Amino acid sequence: MKFYERSAGAVVYTVDSRDVLYLLLHGKYGWDFPHGLVRLYETDEAAAVREILEETGLKVELIPAFKEEIRYKYSKKGRTIYREVVYFLARSREKDVVLSKEHDAYTWATREEALKLITRDETRAVLLKAWRKILETEKIIGKKI
Repeated sequence: MKFYERSAGAVVYTVDSRDVLYLLLHGKYGWDFPHGLVRLYETDEAAAVREILEETGLKVELIPAFKEEIRYKYSKKGRTIYREVVYFLARSREKDVVLSKEHDAYTWATREEALKLITRDETRAVLLKAWRKILETEKIIGKKI
């Protein structure tokens, strides 16, 4: 029997005086962006914003025209779970995170640091696409970020 999950979340970032910083959460499966299960009758966007608030306490602004999906499988209680995760891009004006109980650590990381920390290759690819969109959105082309 196959079990299927759909999750939504976002590449959460903030811009400080020197750099673009990305929010990573650490849980039992390693470092990742905030995300969680989409509830029945909930849109992916609503689920992403809700999960970010629940997991971090941050209120974020979704950036239009960015949506990336990844798929992977993992094992839980002896069952194979097939998960699809849709990631949006979200800007946070704050950096004060209130971490949920499902995570044991968080960090605001530069792109280079995030690429080293992120557990899944597919998620690293999402970060690189998000970085390109941030360059365009924030109009910071030419700056070293």
